[in-house]
Amino acid sequence: MRLAALDIGSNTVHVLVADVVRGRLEEVAHYVEMPELGPQVARSGAIGSRASIALRALRKVCGQARSHGYDHLIACATQAVRQASDGRAFVRQASSAIGVPVRIISSKREAELSFLGAASRHATRREWALVDLGGASTEVVIARGEKMLRSAGLAIGSGVLAATYLSDPPRPQERARLRRAALRELARAPDGDVERLVATGGTASNLPGLLARRNPPPVLTTADLLTCESRLDGHRASHLATLYSMPVNRIKALRAGVEALLLLLDWYGLALLHVSHEGVRHGMLLAYVERGENWWRDPPHEIT
Repeated sequence: MRLAALDIGSNTVHVLVADVVRGRLEEVAHYVEMPELGPQVARSGAIGSRASIALRALRKVCGQARSHGYDHLIACATQAVRQASDGRAFVRQASSAIGVPVRIISSKREAELSFLGAASRHATRREWALVDLGGASTEVVIARGEKMLRSAGLAIGSGVLAATYLSDPPRPQERARLRRAALRELARAPDGDVERLVATGGTASNLPGLLARRNPPPVLTTADLLTCESRLDGHRASHLATLYSMPVNRIKALRAGVEALLLLLDWYGLALLHVSHEGVRHGMLLAYVERGENWWRDPPHEIT
């Protein structure tokens, strides 16, 4: 069975195409566009004129995914659409554009799906933490093995933080203000005596490419993250976008995202960051295999 999962995030629109083989996922293709709904919603409270840009992005990635002949497509929207005053109207447009229902998932369900995807590869026997750093929010899960213990959604997002605090290139005093704002929100992070921090999302998956293009490292040290920060701050985003073959908007989001990951490592007293390329879209597909069309609903049990 070949499935596709589409995720309308706060920075990006992603679609993952994967085969289900004996209950596991084998990735076929992945496509992404960056309509950046999050900064618009943070400024105005509504998606507004960004809707047409996001709808074009949806049609593009779905068209690319269709070339792989999937059997079924599922779709969700997360923090920016949850927050937007016109989020439900946008979802109706998006559902019509791609031909399947777009589900607005709760922050709790988003954390569970991200965890399901990442735990399929990164779970450890002792306590560990998963950080899903998105464009407008961050979901943090404390787990033991493949069992979630605690979770929290934090108003820390790479796109919104970059748009709010950082110039191009950033100035040191701007980074200091960003850190203070992020630390205030980090006080809401779930406690845990964790032995491993695993990060998923656009920042986590793209930072290793700043260090090594051919063989990006799967684990980043604090020193690696500081090197990434220095490289991201050294030139204008347009120059770095050409240098690293990334969109300008991705470079800008990375600048804030790397700061958030440094703070999270320090918060949990760790020096190594494990990068997961499995996240919410993998979790969506695994949940669909298990629960069918109810994949997006909150389970009956409570995670605190």
